[in-house]
Amino acid sequence: MVSISEDERDNEPLIKSLKELTATEPQSAASCSKEPKLEYPSASRIVRAGPKLDASGKPHYLIDDIPDNEKLRLIRESGIMKKYSKDKDHGAGSDADDYDGLEALQAQYDAEERIPTWMDALIYTVALAAVYGLFEALVNQQYNVDVGFVEVLQRMAKAAPAIYCIVFATFRYRKLRAVSLLMLLASCASGCYFIHLNLHSPRLGIMRRAPGLVTMWIYLTFLMDVRPSIISALVVGLFWMFDPFKSDI
Repeated sequence: MVSISEDERDNEPLIKSLKELTATEPQSAASCSKEPKLEYPSASRIVRAGPKLDASGKPHYLIDDIPDNEKLRLIRESGIMKKYSKDKDHGAGSDADDYDGLEALQAQYDAEERIPTWMDALIYTVALAAVYGLFEALVNQQYNVDVGFVEVLQRMAKAAPAIYCIVFATFRYRKLRAVSLLMLLASCASGCYFIHLNLHSPRLGIMRRAPGLVTMWIYLTFLMDVRPSIISALVVGLFWMFDPFKSDI
């Protein structure tokens, strides 16, 4: 129990302790009720969305990773160049100039092809010869005819020169409209005849034509643009669905 004396000097320790108590209590209360302060990043630390910068400090976009010849191919297949061609025929100034620039750039890249046409044809021939050999084995397996690996390789070697000539001619002149039309017709004809052989040909000798037909159909469909390839697939699909030679069964 605290006792207070009449003498002020005896009460000095008590007064001093009370002063200390009244001085520290508000500080402790303030410190208890003090909330953590949120720190906001400064404007210099905020990273804004934008293109990446290359080594020279210039913006680098995703489209810059696409080769120029691939950009030109996409532009050509989108139909924009045909629109420019029509504007050029009607005498549009700026559009005609842009079209001429695209044509010149396309011709430049065609002249500077890294891989020559004969090498492209050779690469395609190897792949198509493998497809031809696969279907040769499948046709013989369908009729329970034993065929060895060496015999399949010999047939692939016999078909390779013809495949190379077709691939070389079509790959070199595929950009001509007449060649594109011939490729579409040949693709539809080979696909429909292949379906006809599978549905109505009971003999192995006739079915021997199937590997060459399906190989050409796959190659021409792959080589053509998107729209002719879709047309070829639709024609062959409709031929298979409606089958105009049902009476021959």
